[in-house]
Amino acid sequence: MSKRLETFNALTEEAALVQLLRVCTSTVWARAVLDQRPFKDQAALLAASEAAWQLTGEADWLEAFEGHPKIGDAQALQGGAETTAMQEQGQVNMALASTREALARLNQIYLDRFGFIFIICASGRSAEAMRAVLELSLERSRGDELHRAAGEQLQIMTRRLRAWFE
Repeated sequence: MSKRLETFNALTEEAALVQLLRVCTSTVWARAVLDQRPFKDQAALLAASEAAWQLTGEADWLEAFEGHPKIGDAQALQGGAETTAMQEQGQVNMALASTREALARLNQIYLDRFGFIFIICASGRSAEAMRAVLELSLERSRGDELHRAAGEQLQIMTRRLRAWFE
């Protein structure tokens, strides 16, 4: 067992909940993962996370989405290299100004249309690639978009949990 996981398993319930809510702001997900402690290894934690996400629905997804800055949110990206926003979507800072402006405009259209922010696992994707997904997403139904975004949220959570072991 890794030292990080050993430390997490030893935390009080309240402290462990705080750590999980940094990964995902859905309280239903965080409590469901917490109920599976202690974890014997990374695979067990990741399996518990995925199983817990399967127990969630629209209200939980929306709660999770609220914990994210918008893709390319200039204010969120000013926090420095140690912030989650910079670690996950810092590549947006390197994009052309026109791409950043388009992301800001399309994000607002998306929010107005669907009632929640655009969610995408930004790691490893260029700003242009995220813009393309955002443009396609605007053509989808709200239900389809909720499910797409929930899938992206699971990818984000998995990446964040894996980072605990790096």
